[in-house]
Parts: sequence; structure tokens; C-alpha cells
Amino acid sequence: MDWPALRAAVQSCTRCTLCQERSAAVPGRGGDSAPWLVLATAPNGDDEAQGRPLAGAPGQLLDNMLKAIQVVPDKDAYVATLVKCRPQGDRAPTADELAACRPYLERELALAGSRAIVTLGHTAGKALLGAAARGKVVRLEQIPVVATYHPADLLRKPEDKARAWADLCLARSAFDGRA
Repeated sequence: MDWPALRAAVQSCTRCTLCQERSAAVPGRGGDSAPWLVLATAPNGDDEAQGRPLAGAPGQLLDNMLKAIQVVPDKDAYVATLVKCRPQGDRAPTADELAACRPYLERELALAGSRAIVTLGHTAGKALLGAAARGKVVRLEQIPVVATYHPADLLRKPEDKARAWADLCLARSAFDGRA
């Protein structure tokens, strides 16, 4: 399945009950062969309305965070969510919903060929790795993974920005082979 086929499959997916509640599925965005994968848990209402993950103010903050570590948004980074449809009330996805979307994430990983992953928020890190691992490098099939704060959380709690910066520097070091 190539990128156009993957995006079409996401848009027409009926693998779980989230398809019954969505107004639109939200495929990932960014470079088709991006060395960085940035992974959040689920789209929110803004993402669903704009048809792209991490839209609005959280997306602007994410783009600035990436630029700060010399990662060009939408070129060097592919931004995706674990589930492609917004759970009503912006609740955390269930285990069944995460499992239903996992093949899409695996295909995104394979197509992008990313060499580093940054997870945003506790749920994304835990769902991808089995445990949240903020502040350290964990390997997923030889790919360094660093968990950090979701930009929406940083907008609500800016005092965590220094920790997020340390996480991003750690991810950059791992990407460069220094961690």
C-alpha cells in the first residue's frame, strides 16, 4: 500500500466504532520519506475539522518545537496519531480502537522510513511502547523513541516547556547517534 492508498484506506476505514461518530478521519501529514515521526494519541475537534493532525495552536507550537531542533515541519517530520478518528468527548481511545488503527501506524512507519520517533503525551508513549518513557531513549526495532509532552498540555502548563526542551534535545542526540 503506497501513500495515496493508505490515505484512502484511512478516510474510508470502518475497522472500529469510531467511524460511526466521526465527521472525518484524519490521516497523517508531512514528508513522505521523513526521517522523524511525531506521534500523538488521537485527533481533536480542530484536527478533525482541518483534516490534519495537530492543527491550530498545538500544531503551531509543535512546528516551532521541531524547528528548534533543526527539523523542518512537513518535510523532515511526519505527524500522525495512533487512532485516525476523534473519540467523542476527546476521551482516550480504547484498546480495541488502538488495535484497529495499529496497521495504519505500522504502514506509516514502513513508508516514511523514519529514523527517530517522538511521542506526544503519556497515552501515545504508553500505547506505542507499552510504558511511558519520558526523559529517556527507548528503542522500537532499532529506532530511537523519546516521549515528551503534548503541545496542547504545554499551552495549558507552560512550566513544563523546559522538560519538553530536554526531551527534544535527547531525541536530537539519539537521532544524531550521540545517545
